[in-house]
Amino acid sequence: MGHDLQPLDIDVQALMRGLVHELRNPLSAILTASSLLPGSQGLDEETTMLLDVVSKEARRMNRILTEFSTFAKPPKPHPEPVDLVSVARQIALDKAKTRAAIVIHDELPTELWVHADPHGTVQALDHIFENAREALAEGGHIRLSGGEKEGKAWIAVNDSGPGLSESALERAFQPFFSNKPASTGLGLSIARMVLRASGGDCRIENAHDGGPNGAVVTVEFPLAQARTEGQTERNTALQAA
Repeated sequence: MGHDLQPLDIDVQALMRGLVHELRNPLSAILTASSLLPGSQGLDEETTMLLDVVSKEARRMNRILTEFSTFAKPPKPHPEPVDLVSVARQIALDKAKTRAAIVIHDELPTELWVHADPHGTVQALDHIFENAREALAEGGHIRLSGGEKEGKAWIAVNDSGPGLSESALERAFQPFFSNKPASTGLGLSIARMVLRASGGDCRIENAHDGGPNGAVVTVEFPLAQARTEGQTERNTALQAA
């Protein structure tokens, strides 16, 4: 006589974290082997090319696992005063350096102090700028603007890429959704999750205000009530870490 099947009581987040951990070891071995083998003697051109493909895809898998690990177990936020402008400006400059054909148009105010988790803010904005950079495969422009409204500070990242379809806009924050071949599809999901954890949020739309054509991601945070002495130096040190 058969037994009734009962639904398993599974901690899904624990399962995801365990999966990431178990995949790390074999992936590390693949990365190590694929980096060492091309230096061996006697490898023909086709074998070298295939090893390069293995190495490239293994690095991509490692990036997916890193982002998936954050998605499965987001760090606990510790909000404090953060200068949103300082963080955004530094990340934008770093992204522009990785691709000379990207031009940054900085229309940000001098500073915007918000109540946010410093590490989470850096992480979220890094994902948002990376999303903009990926939209500019052939180069282009990124316009940065920001301000204050109704007790909140906002920063907008507007790329000059092709923009998004209506269906893509609706799914932009869904995990693993992407219309870019090299993207993991987790960046914007993680960005919004991290921002919301410390009281912020973000949204995406197509440009409609006379800026560059393309997508606009707007980040919002509650304004900081006060900032402590030396906070600017602490934020600068965090970005450099």
